[in-house]
Amino acid sequence: MASASPLKDIDEQYLQCCICIEQLKEPKILPCLHRYCRECLEKIVKKGAKKIECVTCREVHTLPKGGINGLKTDFNTKNIIEFIQLQDSVKVDPLRTCIHCRKKQKASAFCFRCNDFLCETCHAFHASSTMFEDHHPHIFSLSEAEAANLTIQKLSSLKVAPRCQTHPEKLSELCCTTCGNLPICIPCTYGEHQGHILKEVKSLAKIQRGMLKGKITDLLQYKEKAYSRREEIKKAKDKLELNVDQESRKLQDRLDREGERIKKEIQDAEKELNTKQADLEERMKEETSARKKELEKEMRELRERYEQACREERQEADLNFREIKEKNNEEQKQLEEGLRVMNNEIQELLASIRTQKDEHAKKIKELSDHFDGIVKRFENVTATADCILAAQNDWTDVQCIPDVCRAVDLLREEVKRDNPGIGNLSGVKIRGVSAGVTVRGKVGISEDMESIVDLHEREGMYATDITGNEDGTIVITGITSRFQAHIAVFTKTGGLQQQNILAGECSSDPECSFLSRFLVAVIYGDNQIGIYDIRDQSRRFINLSDGIMNCPTNQQVCSITTDPVNDHIIVGCRSRDVYVFNSKLEHVKTLKLPDVIQQATDIAMYKGNMFVCDSSGTNRAFAVTLKQTASEVKYEFTKPTHGGADWYPLSVCTDQTGYIYMLWWRSRGGSLIVQYTKDGGQIELEREVDRTHHVTAITAVQTKQGEKLLLLTQETDKLLTYGLT
Repeated sequence: MASASPLKDIDEQYLQCCICIEQLKEPKILPCLHRYCRECLEKIVKKGAKKIECVTCREVHTLPKGGINGLKTDFNTKNIIEFIQLQDSVKVDPLRTCIHCRKKQKASAFCFRCNDFLCETCHAFHASSTMFEDHHPHIFSLSEAEAANLTIQKLSSLKVAPRCQTHPEKLSELCCTTCGNLPICIPCTYGEHQGHILKEVKSLAKIQRGMLKGKITDLLQYKEKAYSRREEIKKAKDKLELNVDQESRKLQDRLDREGERIKKEIQDAEKELNTKQADLEERMKEETSARKKELEKEMRELRERYEQACREERQEADLNFREIKEKNNEEQKQLEEGLRVMNNEIQELLASIRTQKDEHAKKIKELSDHFDGIVKRFENVTATADCILAAQNDWTDVQCIPDVCRAVDLLREEVKRDNPGIGNLSGVKIRGVSAGVTVRGKVGISEDMESIVDLHEREGMYATDITGNEDGTIVITGITSRFQAHIAVFTKTGGLQQQNILAGECSSDPECSFLSRFLVAVIYGDNQIGIYDIRDQSRRFINLSDGIMNCPTNQQVCSITTDPVNDHIIVGCRSRDVYVFNSKLEHVKTLKLPDVIQQATDIAMYKGNMFVCDSSGTNRAFAVTLKQTASEVKYEFTKPTHGGADWYPLSVCTDQTGYIYMLWWRSRGGSLIVQYTKDGGQIELEREVDRTHHVTAITAVQTKQGEKLLLLTQETDKLLTYGLT
């Protein structure tokens, strides 16, 4: 809106209250520059309230002393509305009582100094008399009221200076910048404003207008970014719908393929059973016939032998057939049970996808509303600034421009702020589905170690923890020889991709766990929690005491795991407290472990259950179910008795099918991998690790050859690999 913009070009909505949908009356302006009628604000704000939420952009502001009345009046908008009302009143009734002659006749002009109408005769006298010389700049001829080129600047030049709040009988002549550019009269300068910083209004207005123009120019650089966010959100929403549809179809297709494969296996097994039965019948007939021919001559003498032989052959054939049928039935049951388990898992995943879709759609709606509010604020700020700059009203400018500049600064920072989470909302997180159903029905660990991977170029790091993602990328944390927290990223063949120092002197072992394909949750020191991005090596960390209210001063973190489906980071401490954060490192809740557990040395999550190793307290391991703020022991893991040693639980992980793997250690040397059942903590099998390797952590990683167990050695720069068969 240029300085020569006509009044007719002002958008009606600019002068409209969003609450009553009528023209503004006594407009009060909020810090976000949205304006409302004073009475409308009093209706929506409860008596004694300290805060007010903007109806348009939902920004929350603190009310000044005096409540709604303490909010600033939008003098610029008020001047425009008063002039429009003046125009409308003359259109309705051109006959007015002249302020001089007191006769009711057609009004010719309006004196803003007298704040009343003049007839044509008195207008001429008023405009020429030296008695009213100070009124001359403020006389407005009503013949100009309908002019198409009447501008805001012309209107502003007609208005008189505001009255002094302390001395209402006097016009303001100066501005007190100490009191927020408050208009004051001369007596105030040696009264309550004595010693304050005082400015002449024209020079102050010129400075304020220049500052506002600069800030608006700076803000306009971000206009395209602010408007493009809505399109970015729309694309994320469309991509979410597409990804959900694709993932759902993939899962359903896999279920259909597995179902067809299993049906075929059952049919093939039944055919094989029928073939074997037919073979047995045919063989029995042949043998019986041969025996019969041999014994025909001795039929009478050998009748008993013949009948006995037939009975024995029949019994043997029946026994063989029963064994084959029982084996076939058992295999069929295993296949059907495997299909049922896979179907349940896929149904759970589909339900999870639907839940994530609803949550992401809700967040996208919130972001969309947020950026719609930013765009509305952007349009409102620029329109308000244009209107103020076009008016060129010194008194209005020094009152309004500081608030506009603050709103511009806040809006610019809001627009500049990146929102990396938008892209994440277009996808869904899916945990792995169990491997294809087989007759075997169980997962085993290879008898011997399959390979040893050298961690190339890893120099001077004491390894403490390991984690891997679906791409086979491996992340290892540790401590350098200078006691610095360190993180390194490797390929699945041991090639070093990147390494970084996370912090200076570190007092405890760093731990890590993948939260998503590229984000790794990390803890180090006594109470540092953060996220490391393997794509650009960026990191965000917080102090435990800063992220949690009333956090115990001596609280120390010691273990970490993640729940990618719920976007949760779970942190164990050297106490019974477990803290849950989201990917923004915001505290979600605090859980208390059962009394039998002293501390969570290592933890892992699977389908809502948490597996806890307590090697510094009870030297026991437990599965616990999580509730809102507490947990309950579901079962205790059976301790291994291999070699008669007293074993300590050191590290725990799960594979994609739900089997649990725990690394046990003993003080006199040696490590043991123990596989547990999915639902009861009973030992399925054990594998002893070569004593030459000091193993500290275990994890499961998906590879092209199937899922593998990786064991991290502390000081030998090796990864030990075991296959899951």
